[in-house]
Amino acid sequence: MKTIHIKDNDHELITEPLCAAIGNFDGVHLGHQKLIEECKRHGYKSAVLTFYPHPSVFLKKIPDYKLITPIEHKADILAHMGIDYLIIIEFNDDIAKISKESFMLWMKRLNIKSCVCGYDFTFGSKAEGTIIDLAKEFEFYEVKKFIFDDVRVSSSYIRELLSLGEVSKVNRMLGRTFSIRGKVNYGTQNGRLIGFPTANVDYKNYFLPANGVYFVTVQIDHVLYYGMCNIGNNPTFNYSYIRRLEVNIFGLDADIYDSQIEVFFHEKIRDEAAFPSKEALISQLEADRKKCYMLSVNINFTK
Repeated sequence: MKTIHIKDNDHELITEPLCAAIGNFDGVHLGHQKLIEECKRHGYKSAVLTFYPHPSVFLKKIPDYKLITPIEHKADILAHMGIDYLIIIEFNDDIAKISKESFMLWMKRLNIKSCVCGYDFTFGSKAEGTIIDLAKEFEFYEVKKFIFDDVRVSSSYIRELLSLGEVSKVNRMLGRTFSIRGKVNYGTQNGRLIGFPTANVDYKNYFLPANGVYFVTVQIDHVLYYGMCNIGNNPTFNYSYIRRLEVNIFGLDADIYDSQIEVFFHEKIRDEAAFPSKEALISQLEADRKKCYMLSVNINFTK
């Protein structure tokens, strides 16, 4: 997959005609995947046209807007899906104010001959452009809303599920296991003192699931491990005002500080809780680990 970054209409020439799926594609969920697969069916090179930063960051002035899949993670998923081109448009003042006519002209300059959008897609200043406008200028394919488990699949609904800790439902909506990538930083090392060493993961711009303990698998240098993850504020020892993502990786005895790892969330075990003593915490962690091992029989590392 070739990635093209566009700023102020300054970009390299694309000589191949494209069929483009257009949108933000945060999460690249089953509905998004339907659009992307559709754009591969029409005889042109396939492309995904998306925006960075997310328009909500720019338009709604949300500086800490968290994503299900930050742009680098999203790019890897799209490449795995066999997309030929990823076109990333820098969302700025000019893009926010661009007319629908100018935006469609820009699409033509990108050699987009055909486009695929959701039924409710809008574009241009004040969302003045609709799929009706696109259908007048391009070969156009509309994708209806995607229903799964009797609900409309959307990025906002997936965020709602993550906020509730419903990661198994999220995984069904994504068609894959929700994961967070990040660098392992030094933490308080309290876990090591009680026999449960943890990797403190810098989750950056990811939308975190609800506070609690989760059964996870962890990928380090292309090797997968079972583990359990705590998300929260460490209410028992060394309370942190900033939520932390800490992973106890089963069977790993190695220094992984500064390593990039990926944590895959399979099921929530329990809510985060404050314990009256170190002994009570250790007893609960032992029970959590046992439950994770029981759940691990359902995980196929070959997927």
